[in-house]
Amino acid sequence: MENKKIIVFTCNWNAYHGLQAAGAGRISYDPRTIPIRLTCIGRISTGIILKAFEQGAMGVLLLGCPKDDCQYDSGIRLAEKAVLEAKKILALLGYSEDRLRLDHLEAGEGKAFTEKVNEFVKRLDKLIVYKNNDGKTP
Repeated sequence: MENKKIIVFTCNWNAYHGLQAAGAGRISYDPRTIPIRLTCIGRISTGIILKAFEQGAMGVLLLGCPKDDCQYDSGIRLAEKAVLEAKKILALLGYSEDRLRLDHLEAGEGKAFTEKVNEFVKRLDKLIVYKNNDGKTP
């Protein structure tokens, strides 16, 4: 699974500023991570999330603004709906729902950004190894 990529969708505001702060502070995160910036995390759709898995993503993490700090008022709530739908479909397809996560981040939190990404990747690695050792498809 070392060649698998982890997609991290970030909102253009708080989460992306966290990514920038991590870079400026030279705080590293897992190199398999591919950040993708969206105008707002609420712009994500169930189809885009599922497309990432179809294209071979090991996991998808969405990082947006806190509910009370969204630049567009309801972005994180819209993302919650898309994630719930995607998790239902993933379960039907035999994927673990733990391969998809939605979280939030305060602006400019580089350390928090890397911690959230690295913790998600660590959980994915354990999940994939555990399921592979069981003989089941991850």
